[in-house]
Amino acid sequence: MDIEFGKLKREEMKVAVEIASRAYQDYAYVALYFPDDEERRRGLHAFMNCVLKSNFGRADLLAARLEGRLVGRATLEGPDYRPPTFWQSLVNDGWKVYFAANWKNVNGYLDMDEEACKPCLDYQKTNSGVWYLSMFEVDPLFQGQGIGTQFLTYQEDYVRQRGGREMVLFTNSEENLRFYTRRGYEVFHACEIEHDGRKVGSWSLKKTL
Repeated sequence: MDIEFGKLKREEMKVAVEIASRAYQDYAYVALYFPDDEERRRGLHAFMNCVLKSNFGRADLLAARLEGRLVGRATLEGPDYRPPTFWQSLVNDGWKVYFAANWKNVNGYLDMDEEACKPCLDYQKTNSGVWYLSMFEVDPLFQGQGIGTQFLTYQEDYVRQRGGREMVLFTNSEENLRFYTRRGYEVFHACEIEHDGRKVGSWSLKKTL
């Protein structure tokens, strides 16, 4: 396979949003707050569009291309990363998220996501040279071909070349947990997220590069 890795291009943003939306459509903790399939699809598309637009040129947005076609995407937040403000997100179509899905579901999801990523962000603040892998997707149409493993290796090299010492991330998927632990990541925080009587696991992981 002819796989190329590099920075995400602005002209690839629309495809990147589609890939991210498809990749998280069946993700357990997204379904926890958006049990309706259609609402989840609309909400994810609006949310991913806002997140990627708000972080373009701010975070390190990376891409995996197979024969020139975008098939994977990742967001790396270095030690000097500063998240977009509420107003910056709003200007980058954040308001559309509240038209795409129920506002209570959106706010509940955002509060949960903030809590779930807190162990990684706290670890990054109290240790030097830590990069946070906040999003990582391989298009479901191209999963199972080793692209994710190669892409993760590229990300680790990317961070190492920029002086990074560690990478952190969190996942709510047991399948993803096995993927990362097989590749040298270790759990440093674990908890359960509960909503409407349903629970999902949440694991924060780190790896020394």
